[in-house]
This record gives sequence, C-alpha cells and structure tokens, in this order.
Amino acid sequence: MTRQYHLVSADSHIIEPPDLWEKWLPRKYQDQAPRLVSDGDGGDAWQYRPGTPGDPLGLVTCVGTRPEQLKWTGASYKNNIHPACYVGKERLKVLDIDGVDAEVIYPPQRAMIHFMGFKDDVDLQIAGLRAYNDWLVEDFCAADRERLVPVAQMPNAGIERAVAELRRAVDKGHRGVILTAWPSGGDTISPDDDAFWAVAEETGMPISLHLILVTSRPRVANVQDRRTGVVIGASAFTTIAEVIPQVIVSGVFDRFPKLKFLAVETGVGWVPHLLEMMDDRYWRNRHWTGIELKHPPSEYWFSNWAGTFIIDRSGIALRDRVGVENMMWSTDFPHHGNDWPYSRKTVEEMFSGVPAPDRRKIVAENCARLYKLM
Repeated sequence: MTRQYHLVSADSHIIEPPDLWEKWLPRKYQDQAPRLVSDGDGGDAWQYRPGTPGDPLGLVTCVGTRPEQLKWTGASYKNNIHPACYVGKERLKVLDIDGVDAEVIYPPQRAMIHFMGFKDDVDLQIAGLRAYNDWLVEDFCAADRERLVPVAQMPNAGIERAVAELRRAVDKGHRGVILTAWPSGGDTISPDDDAFWAVAEETGMPISLHLILVTSRPRVANVQDRRTGVVIGASAFTTIAEVIPQVIVSGVFDRFPKLKFLAVETGVGWVPHLLEMMDDRYWRNRHWTGIELKHPPSEYWFSNWAGTFIIDRSGIALRDRVGVENMMWSTDFPHHGNDWPYSRKTVEEMFSGVPAPDRRKIVAENCARLYKLM
C-alpha cells in the first residue's frame, strides 16, 4: 500500500548524539572533534574549539517545552534531552504523536561550521562533514527512509570537492543538499559554480540555503547576536532576500532550468514584494547593466525556488502571489520554534478558510513531491 502524506515538515533538525564524533569521525582527527562540556547550569554544551565557550543545547532540544520554560542552558543528554532529538526510532514515535507523516532533516549548523572552518586542512573538514552525513543517512534516517529524509551538508573546499561530495551524497541515499558556502568557495555565486549545478540538475538534488549567509567564510554569531536574533526573527528573510536576486540574475536557471533551490526557515510572506521589486529593477536597469535573462526575474522564483515557513499567516494569505506550489510548511522540530505535540492544531488555525487543495500542497504534497516521496 502506498504511504499517504498529510503533514510533511520541510524543515526539521537533529542534535548530535553524544557519541557521534567518537564513533563516526576517523581516529586520527579525534583531537579536533567537538566535545561535550558543562554549560555551567547543569546541562551539556558542545565545545567546538579548545578554550572556547561551549554552545548549550536548551533551545535546540525543545520537545513539548512551553514558551515560559525556554532556557538556553540546563539541557543534558543524561537528564532531560528527549532521545527523539538524536535517535531515529524515537523520532518516529514523536512524529506519530504529532500527526506528522514525514520530515526533512537538516544538520546542526554549529558543528558543520566548525568543520568548514578548516580551510587549510581540507581532509579534516571533509572527514567531519562525512561523519555527520554518514551517521544521518545510515543511522538516524535508516529507521524509516520514507519518513525521515536526509539532507547532506556540502563542504567549503573548492568546486572539485563540492562536486565529489554531491555525487557521494546521491550514492549514499541523501535526498537533498545544504550549502553554507558557494560550491567554488567564492563570496558570491559565479560561473565557477556551474559544475556543481550541473550535477545537482542531473541527479535531481534540491539545494537548500538554511538561514546562514552563503559565503566563503561562514560566520558564527556571538551570544548577544543570537539572543537578539531569536527574539526579532528577522535575519532569516533579510539575508535570503539578498541571495535570491544574486542567484537569479547570475543566469543559473537559464543554464540549468531544472535546478531547484529552497529558502529554508525564511518564511514567505515577504516574497511578493521581493518579486515585484526584482522585476521593476530588472526592467529599468537591464540595458545598461548588460544583464539579459530569458524571463522576468519573478518567473524564476515560480519555476526554480520554494520557501519554507513555520508560522506565516501573511504568506498563507498571499499564497497566490507567493505561489501555492512554492510554499512548504515545517515544524522546525526540535528547535524552540516548534509546536510539538500540537502541530495539527497550529496548522488548523493557520489554514482556516484555505481551500483543501491549496492546503494539501503547502503542508504535504509540495515537499513530498520534491523529495520523491510520492
């Protein structure tokens, strides 16, 4: 019997199991592995570089945590972190409680950026990313690959290594990839990235950009930046609103028309204004800039992009201008933005009055189709 998908989260997460690096990172790199340390408040924190403060886990392990209980520190693997955060079989149990049929799994970006920082030791960087990518697809998502969809982290090590890791991800069974740096290592998209886009198009691998600015030098926010960012929630769409026009005007979709990009955890309510401004500025400036596209910029959003959201009543109200097929709902589980175990209630409230066909596409079908679940 074919599995039915009624709710699919286009953006969910894990945290590293406490023994991930010990088991999956080659022995010769163990001295560079992230280590668990105390967060000073009875909880655990991942320390990514010796002598630096550890990153606590309180806001990324929220399983049934009420807003008044949110706390950055105090979460520990031994005492109060739910195993669904890092054990695939346990994740399936909490998905059943929440009524979520499947979810796309994204990596812990703090760990990924740690390894991507080893620009002068590419072998170490690749080893770290592979340790995570292999654990995700061979361990966590192996619990049920029709419900847990693995997305592989791509490196920051030049175009040849990026292409090699993309092909390796396909062979391993990943359903998509996430970029935190442009494939060729530049500060902006360039023709040097085309070899990567060609393989992504050939293999049908969606390319995700998840919150963090795509740059050759990924930046880790300081403590105050993080506190401010989680309150105002604005950096997500301001960053991606710069990247989307860069990608479109580069002409990449004229060269690779089947390529699919995702703006992940950015919301979509702002998209109609961006599309209007892109078309207007392109029309006014295309002659003197020498930029020639086959279509108005907005058309590439509808044909080649999609955006994910958690709570976005504005986007739902503007869905015809965003593109019903360009929107994907998500839970962000187990990060602090999730509503487990009340995701169904959240969806019912957000989609009140929305026609059933539109709702089905946004909360399940668009994502399931993109990742070949249906």
